[in-house]
Amino acid sequence: MKRRFFLFLLAILVVLIGTSCMRSQSKGVTSSAFVPPTLIATSVKTPTVDPFRPTEDLRDPCDDQLTFVDDVTVPDGTVFAPGEEIVKTWKVKNSGTCEWLSKYTIRQLSGSSMGAEQKQKLHPIAPGENGDITITFTAPETPGSYYSQWQAYNAQGKSFGQDFFLDIVVQIPEATP
Repeated sequence: MKRRFFLFLLAILVVLIGTSCMRSQSKGVTSSAFVPPTLIATSVKTPTVDPFRPTEDLRDPCDDQLTFVDDVTVPDGTVFAPGEEIVKTWKVKNSGTCEWLSKYTIRQLSGSSMGAEQKQKLHPIAPGENGDITITFTAPETPGSYYSQWQAYNAQGKSFGQDFFLDIVVQIPEATP
């Protein structure tokens, strides 16, 4: 029995020594080396890109300008047969200080589209340089006078410069005897 008593005391002693060596997890007791974590609720907004929103121009401020120079093809009042293909080319000058980049466009302002896409890319032209704008139209089937007015737009969707236009007459060709 003495042996059992001795083992019992030894077990109690081991438990007491073991618990005294552990750091206390009691409420209100902290170690100077322990820094409790701080949880902060945050909201992170993920930006989305709108493919239809005009792009921001990160270049130094510059001036977009277009000056009409000449009708290269199809002078005003040219007569076409119904359904005939019309390839109209205008010579224009980039009279501003901005280079016309890949997101620059031309858009129909008024008149008949005559089968042409109403929004088309404007080919890059450096400031001070001349260039051509070409659009393919189809003469309407009904005889009459037709007009199509166009304008240049920068990458932010802002119109600039002089407008340019196609002015034609559609007539049914006379039969030859």
